[in-house]
Amino acid sequence: MPLHYRFADAFWFRVPLKVLVLTVTVFGLLSIVPALTNGTANDHQRAIFGLAVMLLFAASATTVAVAINDSAIEVDDESVYIRFEAFFHATFPVRDIVAIRYIDPKPAWRFRFGLSTNFNDRLSCSHGGRMIEIELAAPTRVHLWPRYLEITTFWLAVREHESFISALRQRVAATGSPAGSRLHDEPIRLDRAA
Repeated sequence: MPLHYRFADAFWFRVPLKVLVLTVTVFGLLSIVPALTNGTANDHQRAIFGLAVMLLFAASATTVAVAINDSAIEVDDESVYIRFEAFFHATFPVRDIVAIRYIDPKPAWRFRFGLSTNFNDRLSCSHGGRMIEIELAAPTRVHLWPRYLEITTFWLAVREHESFISALRQRVAATGSPAGSRLHDEPIRLDRAA
């Protein structure tokens, strides 16, 4: 049975987004109501256009918020599937994992707020929380909209990080992969350039 892991809540993004949508909606309605009630035919047309723009903005913001909530990792006996927001998804076999460890990437702010990549071999998915590095034996092709990348290292921050690492270690050990000796518990500080 597959295990599901959620990325940390993106409260630092969701709260300002909700405030922005609410502010735009209130300001828009307060601006449009006088044009609809006391305006001319041209004012009505402009008010309806403004209302349509406001509704499109609210719909776009809702889509982004739903995409953030839809981010998750699924681990089964054979593979790991990662879906992060609407922009990225990847699948790779558990047997390809050669290292799993906690890391402390620097600068921390750069890797804590969404999706980050060096467009070479690494991809980071985080909304905050403890960062875990998963290193693969061979590059895997991932879709990072609108392009494809060959990735060997994933940096992921999930809520249940201890359970996530434990599940991965058990599945890697069950495959007989030589990765067992490289599955570290200690944090690793990374000062390398992104």
